Amino acid sequence: MELEELKQTWKQVKPHIDSHISEDDAKRITAAKNDIKSRLLKRARRDGIFSIICLTLMALSPFWAPMKFPYWWLTVFCLTLFITILYGIKIYCSIKAINLWDYTNKDILMTVISIKKMYRNVELATAVIIIPLLIWFSLTPMFINTWRMFFTWGLTVLGFGLEYLLYRSNIKQLNKLINWEQE
Repeated sequence: MELEELKQTWKQVKPHIDSHISEDDAKRITAAKNDIKSRLLKRARRDGIFSIICLTLMALSPFWAPMKFPYWWLTVFCLTLFITILYGIKIYCSIKAINLWDYTNKDILMTVISIKKMYRNVELATAVIIIPLLIWFSLTPMFINTWRMFFTWGLTVLGFGLEYLLYRSNIKQLNKLINWEQE
């Protein structure tokens, strides 16, 4: 009788034992996630530095730029870059706050979802403000049918194309924090 109960209990427990991750596997997974987190932090720092350089160059462009942009245009552009930098700092702090050793998968998932929302919102807001501004500005009398118009369009397409590729790459890295099997 006891032997039958023991067999039944073993049959119920065995699937859970087989699916349980060993401690070594858990450490390996956490180390891989930590590498992904480090990569995301490096990218966020690099993006922040690049944005600060762009903001500085735009703010100082009346002193050095051959194309004298109107001050209202520079103000809108610099304000957008400044807000983007603030969002970048918030995203960086959110990524840095992820504790892979203590957080549960649910905690990591919730943090990654909030980072993705912030990232998506800043990308959309920036595109909605800057793309129409650049296109409209390139169609002003100072730019129309000149090399400046085509230069502005080319830089706009190139800049937002590269930004889209970086955005997709960062989202893939964030997804890897959740789904470690993709690594």
